Amino acid sequence: MIASAHEIGATVPPLMPPLPPADPTDRQPDHPDGSDRASMTLADIMTVQVTTVPADYSVHWARTVMRGERISALVVVDADRPVGIFTERDAVRFASSHRDADVVPVSEAMGSPPITAPADMGFRQAYQLINTHGVRHLIVTDQAGRLAGIVSEADFIHHLAAADLLAARDVGAVMTQGAVGLPEDSLVRDAVRLMAGQHLGCVVVERHGHPIGILTERDLVRLGDEEIDFATTKLTKVMSHPVHTVSAAESLPTAISRMEHAQTRRLVVVDDDGATVGIVTRHDIVKVLRDA
Repeated sequence: MIASAHEIGATVPPLMPPLPPADPTDRQPDHPDGSDRASMTLADIMTVQVTTVPADYSVHWARTVMRGERISALVVVDADRPVGIFTERDAVRFASSHRDADVVPVSEAMGSPPITAPADMGFRQAYQLINTHGVRHLIVTDQAGRLAGIVSEADFIHHLAAADLLAARDVGAVMTQGAVGLPEDSLVRDAVRLMAGQHLGCVVVERHGHPIGILTERDLVRLGDEEIDFATTKLTKVMSHPVHTVSAAESLPTAISRMEHAQTRRLVVVDDDGATVGIVTRHDIVKVLRDA
């Protein structure tokens, strides 16, 4: 059965940096209920209402559910046990394969086996697990191996103390320089090939080096079941716009606030002339933990 859920994850690059060693003297609470990270477990931060899909359902159905629920991942189940996960990145990879989404079961397009952890695993240990395996989501199971919840990279970010984000002074210190862009007359097919081949979460659509739109993994989930010919459709017809931007000199709190207000996981970084110089994601912001 498919359960309703809020947005599960973030589309960000795969690896997360390690948390700094725990400081036993640092007991400042960073959670609204007064708890601190040292004592937090996955049960404290996981999403309990998980959206699931049976393994024999089609990729078409999985994409439809993701689009309707506005989520970045589905847990694929056999009965009540997780057997895999289907993410927006999996959807991009499938789109580049030119297979029939109405015929192919989601079990053939999902990531498997899933990375799982018990609900009583500590915050830091779980963070290291998601980092070690290079995944964005951690599936939480009970003692019998049944699905209990899910935790995403975004959930870890949400529960980090504000002090952890102060190591970097501005966006320029954490952004990815040289965002991958395509000219405005490029085809959707070009973007899909680029994103699938280089494992990109987005492609910036540019006019003379200036961003005029962006095509993301979520956009491709949205487009997957529409009657659009990727080989003839230009990016300008399907891209998301206007582009949410930030300057390299602006502070991280400003970038975080702008992402939350725009309900986006990434901002295009521009110079004083408005030209693209990079991109900053929620994952990039988490990287400051390495030096905290």
